[in-house]
Order: sequence, then C-alpha cells, then structure tokens
Amino acid sequence: MPSFAFDYSQWREQLTAYLPAQVRTLIQGASGRDLVKKIETSFLLFDNKVVHLESRNAVERKGTDALSIAAACAELLAGIPTEKRKEGAALLLLPANFFVATTTTMPGIAKENLTSALKIQADSILPSLEEPASLAINPLSAAQGDEHLALWMTETTLSGLFDSFAAKDIFLAAVKPRFMNGNDESGNGNDQKNRILDVDAETETCLVIEDSILKSLLHVRKEDLQQEVFQQQWQEALARDFSENVIELADVSDYYSRLDAQANQEYCFFPYGALNATRRTAQGKQYIAAAAAVIAVLFIAAVPFFLQSFEFRSLAATLEMQREMASDARQDQAAVVSFENEWGLISDFPEQRLREAMFTLQNILRPDTLTSMEVSEGLIKIQGSSNEPQAILQRLEQDPMFTEVVFSRATNNQRYYIDLRISTVNFEGYMVRYFPDE
Repeated sequence: MPSFAFDYSQWREQLTAYLPAQVRTLIQGASGRDLVKKIETSFLLFDNKVVHLESRNAVERKGTDALSIAAACAELLAGIPTEKRKEGAALLLLPANFFVATTTTMPGIAKENLTSALKIQADSILPSLEEPASLAINPLSAAQGDEHLALWMTETTLSGLFDSFAAKDIFLAAVKPRFMNGNDESGNGNDQKNRILDVDAETETCLVIEDSILKSLLHVRKEDLQQEVFQQQWQEALARDFSENVIELADVSDYYSRLDAQANQEYCFFPYGALNATRRTAQGKQYIAAAAAVIAVLFIAAVPFFLQSFEFRSLAATLEMQREMASDARQDQAAVVSFENEWGLISDFPEQRLREAMFTLQNILRPDTLTSMEVSEGLIKIQGSSNEPQAILQRLEQDPMFTEVVFSRATNNQRYYIDLRISTVNFEGYMVRYFPDE
C-alpha cells in the first residue's frame, strides 16, 4: 500500500502563501530581517575549504555532509566561548550547486504577491522534486517584467545544516549563495547590470544581477566542458550575457572585499529552526506589546461610551428640570385634550356649508332650471333640465367647492341627473374617528 507522509512545514508554507500580505506579515513577523541584522560571523564554502571571512582563516573540511561543514566552522571558532557562539548568528555562503534556479512567467503579478504565487505553484515549477523546498527571490522583480528567476533549496538540506551547526553550538541564522554576498568591487552598489563569474575547482557559474535582481544564472561542471560541444555552448552563453562590469570570483581572496551580509538579503534562506528561535526570543516582548495595545484599544474604544454616559446624565438632568418647569402647561394641555375628547363628537361634526353651496349652484346652473335637490352627509343629488347638460357638469368639476362630480343617470329629453360632493365635508373620516365599529 502507498504511504502518505504529512509534511507540516510544506503545509504551513502553502497555507501562509494564500493569506493576504498584511496578515502574512502579522503572523510570520519580520524574523528574516531580524536574523540578518544579528549576523556577526560569515563562513564561506569554497572547494574543500571552509573560510571564516572576518578573520580570513580557513580549514579543510573532512567530508561533504552538513556535519563536516559544521565541524569545520566550529574549528574556526575554537577560541570563542560557547555562550558567545550561541548569542551570535552565523551566515553560511554556499556554491551554486546547492541551489536550483527556475524561470517562471507571471504576467501582471504584484510584487506583494510574487513570493506567495511562486510558493503555491512550487509543485508545477519543480515537478520532479518530491520534497518541500524553500524559495528566495527579490519581489522587485515583479516591477521589471513578467519573467522571474527564483532560487530554491530543499528544506531537508537547510534543516540539516541548521541542526548540524546547533550540535556544534553555532546558531545558523541564514544560508545564501556565495555569489550574492556583497556588492560589486567598484563601489557603485547594485544599481546597475553586473555579470559575476564564480569559478572553483569543479564548477563554473555565470550570473547577471541588475538593480539587485538576479536576471540569469548558468551553471556547469568543468568535466562537462571537456567536450567541445558543451564548451562551445558555454562560450556562446557567456557572450550573450555581456556586461561592462564583470566580477570574477575564482579564489577565496576574491570574497574578502564582498563581506556584506546585509546585501541581497532577499536571496537568503532562513531555516525554520532559526525563525522559531527568533520568535520565541521576541515572544515575551510581543505579549507585553500586545497587552499594551489591547489596553490602549479598549481605552480608546471606551472613550465614546464615557462621553455618551456623561452626556446622557447631563441631558437627563436638563430633561427633568424642563419637566418640572412645564408641569403647569402639561396640566392645562391635559384639560384641553380631555375637553376635546368629551365634546369632539359635537364640535368636529362636519359643517356642510349648505347656504354657500346653494349660492354656488345657483351661479353655475343659471339660466338653466333646477327641479330637485337632495343633500345627505355632504352628497348632493340634483335634477333639472338644460340644453347643455355636459357644460353644467364641466362647470361643477372646475369649481373647487365640489368634487366627485358625475352623471348619476343618462340624460333624457334634455333632463340631467348629477351627483356631487362638497369638497370640505368628510363624513367618512368623522365616522371612522368617533364611530369605528359602525
């Protein structure tokens, strides 16, 4: 049966990559930058030698594994007490064969999301790599084009180096390609195009750095260059990557002037053990800062409630004073309301204004004849004779005193029947108010 191994570090890396940049920074912190600032010692691996760049002392390593490298570094620090070794942080500079370079096209990717996008696609970028890998890239590459060159290093190798150094009482803070350490020797910094040739006994590496961004990287073993075809291809590749500023690193002494751990720190690889140690060290300070921040936030959040409480008490006192001053007026108002409730049935009875309605009808109907008129709750029914009944209807509709003017029956022999209401009389509202059940 196939076995499935759950790799916590890879799962955490992929999960973190999906988070927004602000949340990711809050969770992970700035441990990488903090580790670079702590670096006091730099070790260089060149051929079979391990060199302490600060003292320029070198020793031969006894093997090719991580423990042999750590043992050589411990030998170089033999005169330093163990406690000081643990307090200081070390940087290990390795040749190109410890890393894998990939070029990926990602159109329109923002620099804040470049690293996360590459980590998410790690399985498709390196399909033959079955173990998790750590990534190093300068996010500013997103501002210069759609193709991005990234460096990868297996987590197994990185963790093995950290554990081996820890066994020798050395705190390994970061691992970096040796060709990325320091600026160019001309003193112009990295804000230009530089071609670096890194040559040792077994390999040759050619890379181009432009504005602190790794643009290309070619690596070949010297034994392969013995074949004429490979030699020709290598020379053609070197000719394509032309640059006016060429830096050759063919000897240990060429690295002495490039002693700058702060340079190109985007291409550093940080072991999880180093990151976790940094976080544990800063955890107490973070808890204190977090507690202070929470207290400050709670105080700021409570300020509006304090102000509202004070304002509420002030308004309540003002309201009580106003109520005492208005007590007599409220009693008079209550008496008026009681009177209106008791006599409103009579005082609010709709006034039909019949005299005014009769005079208005007389002026509208003249000279025609009115033979009959009925009035009931604001509704007037009239009958009469006229040569132009329609004209009478129109004049009644135009008068503001009347509304709902209609022919109640069809005219016959110039006889009209019209219903209309007095617009100022609302018997329905009166009945709803005082006799709602009827």
